[in-house]
Amino acid sequence: VTRSGESPSALAHGSFAFRSSALSARSHTRQLTMAEEPTAKEKGNKAFASGDYEAAIAAYTEAIATDPTDHALHSNRSAANAKKGAFKDALLDANKCIELKPDWAKGHSRRGAAYFGLQNWPAAQAAYEKSLELDPSSANAQKELEIIKRKRDPALRRAAQAQGGGGAPAGGLTSQLSLICLVSGALYMLPLLPKYATTFYKVCLGNILLIFALNLYNDFQLKFSTLSDPAFKARQESQAFMLCIFMLLTPPMPFALMPFLAIALLNVCYAYKDVAARLPGPLGSMLGPRMAFFTTEEGAFQVRSFGAVSEVVVAVMSPLLIVVQGARAAILGFFYFQYVVRRYRTNQFTQLAVSHFDERVGSMLSHRFAPAPLKMIFVRFKALIGKVAQYTVK
Repeated sequence: VTRSGESPSALAHGSFAFRSSALSARSHTRQLTMAEEPTAKEKGNKAFASGDYEAAIAAYTEAIATDPTDHALHSNRSAANAKKGAFKDALLDANKCIELKPDWAKGHSRRGAAYFGLQNWPAAQAAYEKSLELDPSSANAQKELEIIKRKRDPALRRAAQAQGGGGAPAGGLTSQLSLICLVSGALYMLPLLPKYATTFYKVCLGNILLIFALNLYNDFQLKFSTLSDPAFKARQESQAFMLCIFMLLTPPMPFALMPFLAIALLNVCYAYKDVAARLPGPLGSMLGPRMAFFTTEEGAFQVRSFGAVSEVVVAVMSPLLIVVQGARAAILGFFYFQYVVRRYRTNQFTQLAVSHFDERVGSMLSHRFAPAPLKMIFVRFKALIGKVAQYTVK
């Protein structure tokens, strides 16, 4: 018997009961903490709702690492990437979502949104049509599909502007400005009136700026929050607006008009292909079929690809232009480089053009007769361009 009058067995029993109670309390506390702590998916949803898309992407990535077969996680990360303006990453996530659950309508809507950001209208339309096939009640997919159809068909776009009471002051104004761009651009490049070449160059740029302003006015609301909208930032018009202003203030830059004239050419073909087909004689038989071809998916792809290649060529040639024209050309070259980097991040045609250029040059320098120092310079030049692009364009 102990001093307290209790037996050793009673004390042992009481000590065991106390330890069990303490362990149970700690376990219960841990369970409550785990229950209260949000999951990675919940963190992503909260960050997405607050507009912090970087944090949302990081949280969804963490959740995907835990369960890579959850199609909804890939869908959510696709939406966050699209909001951020990383449409290529958004497309990859949308494709993975569809691979995991091909009969889920939202996955195809995510793919449509990614293609929309990449300005691949045919692919975006096909994705939204598939989404509506799986879920005909989706009002958002129907709305986005109508927007894409208007973009692909200028007649529908003008009709919508007339019914809505907004948009450009006149439906045909963009096509008229585009026609002026083509004529003035041709007069600048062809040595017909060399005395007025610079004037034609500036007239062409002025009309390009007006086209960009009209397109942005038609597609976005007039409020300050639009400036931070990823879809607005991804548009060629917003990316090139300041560049065109600097081009107006500096000496003419060879071939710099080509990417913008490609846009003008498509606008003119869509607007005047029927007029061209009705022209008498060989003029109609020559222009009509060609303009009609450029309004097809294949023809439009060729024109946009040509514009993208022109962007890359001008960017590659800009150091030589700086040597020839001096400091003013250096400022313009910097802005043009920023423009091409932004285009590369958001536009599939620019990505294809850069990839094609890299493959061609790399293939030439890999030839057995190519000097090894040139290959080393090219590799280091690519690395330098990547670093400069990272720090100059956020």
